[in-house]
Amino acid sequence: MTSDNIVALKPYQLAALLVIFMTVFAAPLTIAFNIGAIVSAFDATRTEAGLVMTAEGVAVSLASIVGSRLISKYYLKTLLVAGVLLVIAGNALTVMATDIPMMVICRILAGLGIGTVISSIMATAARTPKPEMTFGWVNASAGAFISLLALAVPFAIIRGGLDGAYGLYTALAVIGLILIAVIPNNKAPNISGPAKASNDKKSAGRFTANAGWIALLGLGIFFFGQAGIAAFVERIGADVGIPLAKIGTIFFFAGLLTIVGPICAGIVGARFGSTKPLVLVGVFICLAVIGIAISGEKIGFYIGVPMIMIMPAIMLPSFLGGLAVVDPTGRLAGAHPAFATMGGAMGPVAAGTISDIGGFATLGWFIVAVLIIGMTLMAAATFKADSLRSASLQPAE
Repeated sequence: MTSDNIVALKPYQLAALLVIFMTVFAAPLTIAFNIGAIVSAFDATRTEAGLVMTAEGVAVSLASIVGSRLISKYYLKTLLVAGVLLVIAGNALTVMATDIPMMVICRILAGLGIGTVISSIMATAARTPKPEMTFGWVNASAGAFISLLALAVPFAIIRGGLDGAYGLYTALAVIGLILIAVIPNNKAPNISGPAKASNDKKSAGRFTANAGWIALLGLGIFFFGQAGIAAFVERIGADVGIPLAKIGTIFFFAGLLTIVGPICAGIVGARFGSTKPLVLVGVFICLAVIGIAISGEKIGFYIGVPMIMIMPAIMLPSFLGGLAVVDPTGRLAGAHPAFATMGGAMGPVAAGTISDIGGFATLGWFIVAVLIIGMTLMAAATFKADSLRSASLQPAE
């Protein structure tokens, strides 16, 4: 990565960037509670509730793709202000929604803002001196925030229903808007990365670029599965006799675990490459899905829920660090929320349909197959990143 590409953030600027990320992303982080609130507020089916989340996720994905292309054309603060204002508007209007179609429109509006903000922040994180560590802080912050939301959102829903939850999300987004003032204003360099370095390496450059996009497709498939099971954790818990308050407590302690895991992954950095962590995560998250959806036992639920939260958080710093090696400009990392969210958006509606038809056990086996396919495709970039790292350590001839 060249010096022109590097963004050196002061500690308070990194902290502000992380808080902005979390405050605009609060609603997608608590999708399981939101689905339950939608079902209760509108007497909706699980498929209808999943459709609302899907609409939001598709909007996030489209905005992330566009945002990843705009980071070299517009300054960071411009993109952040525009995105956060859309989130505030979408969340505030959600409070006034009277039916499912209106909910869909409101969540699309908020999703466009969320995608703009997170793509800008992730592209910036990829250009920091130690991207694995920065991504580790991003995911650790998400874990801490999920822990807080796991206590606050059920309380807000119990007191105010759907309006209570989205009123909370609106207030959080306002905090994010205020913090934009301390963020450095920069713009990504308008270059394409390693593929343009020399005419003699065009073929290798094309393979590198393709590996990145194939891996992002795999990431989308992975989160299709992960979001599909996560969206119905509250419903699965209720099915085995676990009350909402206790599920919130499980999310709280699981969130605490996701603070430690990503930071450790960031500290480890690239020592074990990007492929080994991917394989490790794959094994554990598939076991977690079996415990939650297929075993039908409370103990499987108690152990599995924290695992489906912490495993992606452990995987992402090394995976995104690998993308930063494959594409030092940060565009692939900036585009990753589009694929992750698109998969996450389609996951709930597909999972709702499958569980309605075949029950939660059928859903569990379907999710396991989806996760395996996704992580196999993700290995395209992790293998390439590990290869580039190894080549950089070889002595020059």
